[in-house]
Amino acid sequence: MLYNAKQSYTLPLERYEFNHQALIIDTETVGTGPLIEVVEIALGDTEGKIVYHSLIHPVFNPLPRSSKQQRFDRAEFASAPEWKDIWPLIETLVTDKLLIAYNAAFDRRAMAAMCARHRHTSPERGWRCAMQFVRQAIGTRRSLTLEEACAHYGLTGGNHRARRDVEATYSLLKSLI
Repeated sequence: MLYNAKQSYTLPLERYEFNHQALIIDTETVGTGPLIEVVEIALGDTEGKIVYHSLIHPVFNPLPRSSKQQRFDRAEFASAPEWKDIWPLIETLVTDKLLIAYNAAFDRRAMAAMCARHRHTSPERGWRCAMQFVRQAIGTRRSLTLEEACAHYGLTGGNHRARRDVEATYSLLKSLI
């Protein structure tokens, strides 16, 4: 996958695609554009199990600041691996899998930037957008945040941390599918 600041439109998830051949993914990042770096990644299966979660020490950007939405503790990054150290495992997990993300265009661009920077080719089968799926299910033109979509269905939303956002996306999709 090559980095492109304007990745093409990511198709909405179809109900039949939410199966054992798919993984839910979420990333947290620092930086922008081609300098964006993934600082946290989580992958979950379609049964609700987190199959991988890790912080990633950024190389080009400063550590993320704690904000009202995103609670990172700088001490968490003291022993965090770099992308090159975790890529072999991530590559194995995503090989031939359909990756589902809430706002997939964002996560897709972030992954593409990391892969391009480190000269990796991502072997996933494709990407689908859970946010577009939810928009269609609700019947709105407006894109809802993960928190708004979860609240609409009476579910606990994410907290801008990769693991919790994967869990929230799973709960949301499971309730809709």
